[in-house]
Amino acid sequence: MDDTQLVKDAQELVNLAYGAAIETSVELEEDQKDALVNLNQYCVASALQNPEVVKRPLKVVYKANEGFKQALVALCLAGALVNPRRKLRENKEFFIDNINIFQRPGNVKFIDFGNISPESVQAAVYWEIVEDWKLYNDRERGGIKALVDEKTNLTGLDNYVRGGDPIYEFARFHRKYAEKTNKQAEQSKIAAEDAFRNAVVQSVASEVAKQQLLEGKNPLDIIDSLLNGNVGQPQRQLGKRSERETPRLGYRKNKK
Repeated sequence: MDDTQLVKDAQELVNLAYGAAIETSVELEEDQKDALVNLNQYCVASALQNPEVVKRPLKVVYKANEGFKQALVALCLAGALVNPRRKLRENKEFFIDNINIFQRPGNVKFIDFGNISPESVQAAVYWEIVEDWKLYNDRERGGIKALVDEKTNLTGLDNYVRGGDPIYEFARFHRKYAEKTNKQAEQSKIAAEDAFRNAVVQSVASEVAKQQLLEGKNPLDIIDSLLNGNVGQPQRQLGKRSERETPRLGYRKNKK
């Protein structure tokens, strides 16, 4: 086979690999399938830069599928690590064993997710995490540092240790990122609840004060009850307090 024919065959393989349709053993939304198509195209483009493919262009499909599987394992592992019920039993090896890619007639790549639950697959595949993997896997753009900087707006992640197995590094990042975003959401929820509670208390206090003034209550007693949290104190108790203090005030006046 001459070089011209080799280049022609390689280009045809690249075109087929890049334009492959994606089918899965798990039912996914069209948007999720589009994300997988995009991920496959990224893996094909990445494979073209692989030294083995540069030497032997006909290996492009094999290397692209290899990268595609690695990405799918990383996505699924990231989903497992953020779920306390799954992270102990679904590790990297579990996903490697259960995710397989097959070529089918009609230029179809079929992804078999094996024993992975459909719910886990459906939760793991979405556009944002696909883009995260592409950024992370692009070493020319900074790898994990670029991913951390972009996702956290340069604020970083506390106690996140970089390095190690790339798939685990990526999945651990998503675990730490989920912890940070969940903590922020919880703090925002608490702040909103406190603000609502304070607004209600202030509104009630204002209305109670107005009502008591209209009823002729002692302004000092009203201020004292509000400052000491007695907004909801029964009216009869406030009345008895005023009755007890009024004679005492009168006695002092008469004594002078």
